[in-house]
Amino acid sequence: MKILHTADWHIGKIIYGEYMLDDQRYILSQLLNYLKEEPVDALVISGDLYDRAVPPAEAINLLNETLSKIVLEFRIPTIIISGNHDSAERLEFLNGILSGMDLHIEGVLKDEVKKVTYTDEYGLVNFFLLPYVDFFKARDLFGMNFKNKTEVISKFIEKMSIDENERNILVAHEYVLGGEESESERVLSIGGSEYIEPSIFEVFDYVALGHLHRPQNILSQKICYPGSLLKYSFSESYHEKGMNIVDFKEKGNINIQKLRFKVKRDMRVIKGFFKEVMEKEQTDDYLHVILEDENIVVEGMNKLKSRFPNVLSLEYPNSKTNKNIKSLEKDIQKISPIELFEIFFKEVKGRELNLDEKEIVKSVFEVVISERSDEVWN
Repeated sequence: MKILHTADWHIGKIIYGEYMLDDQRYILSQLLNYLKEEPVDALVISGDLYDRAVPPAEAINLLNETLSKIVLEFRIPTIIISGNHDSAERLEFLNGILSGMDLHIEGVLKDEVKKVTYTDEYGLVNFFLLPYVDFFKARDLFGMNFKNKTEVISKFIEKMSIDENERNILVAHEYVLGGEESESERVLSIGGSEYIEPSIFEVFDYVALGHLHRPQNILSQKICYPGSLLKYSFSESYHEKGMNIVDFKEKGNINIQKLRFKVKRDMRVIKGFFKEVMEKEQTDDYLHVILEDENIVVEGMNKLKSRFPNVLSLEYPNSKTNKNIKSLEKDIQKISPIELFEIFFKEVKGRELNLDEKEIVKSVFEVVISERSDEVWN
């Protein structure tokens, strides 16, 4: 069985005020061309199809066009779960209608994990579909007080009735301990409670993950993040984005290859003095420019844009103003929204947030982030 594993499309993403839809359409058209020429036995999308719970009409149309081609024209079985950015209910709506066409969408979290089974020459392949697990929803579903996400996911796995003689694939959208994050997916974690111990996935032959945007494996090749569709922050400028082609034969025999596509515009960081930067080759790529000049260049951004139209951000690490900012105790660009709120709360109230208050703040931020798509939450 040949499976294409992808995740974190974030259709409708806006970065520094720049709408990424054309870039996303460019990549997805290449995906369609590939699937037309090199059909797979199943397509797996591990969450965050959209960038927010209520996506714009253009984003919905792009996803609909893409999935219609894959499911109705190419007849490729497709498995989708919701991520933390998706509206679980919106994705779930078409599940019952389209499952007969081999489009399986699991949006809403339930106490029983949906299983989709296919057969090939080597026997059965079971896909267990676990949408993004909200801590509070899981606690309500099971009526249990979980300490952390590892306990929660272990409970779901316990209820799956897995036959270890068959080939079993978990499709999930979570943070697994050991994974490398980037700025575009800040973790909303309280004391590390959001991270999952990878050892609990031992029973699976492949874990098709979404959430982390850097393509990577955890501990072994079978626990995989394929990475996001595109680079969605400048911290990802060194990433090599792509999708996983997973070739399953008999149990224990699995081969994974990376499938990469050409981007319309890359996301890069360039560095140097203003005069040096202005002499670089012109490009339409998205740029973060680091100017080493000690004095801020008057109209610097406008001058850069005259040569590089897609400069999105500008930094002066050597300026006196920037040095003053760096003298602060924390770099606000590198800490989570929850930690920022904790600092604010302590300043105003003169005390730390207690654990229950932190959980409430975390749930509020999860809702806010799922409904927004701009540079504030990159």
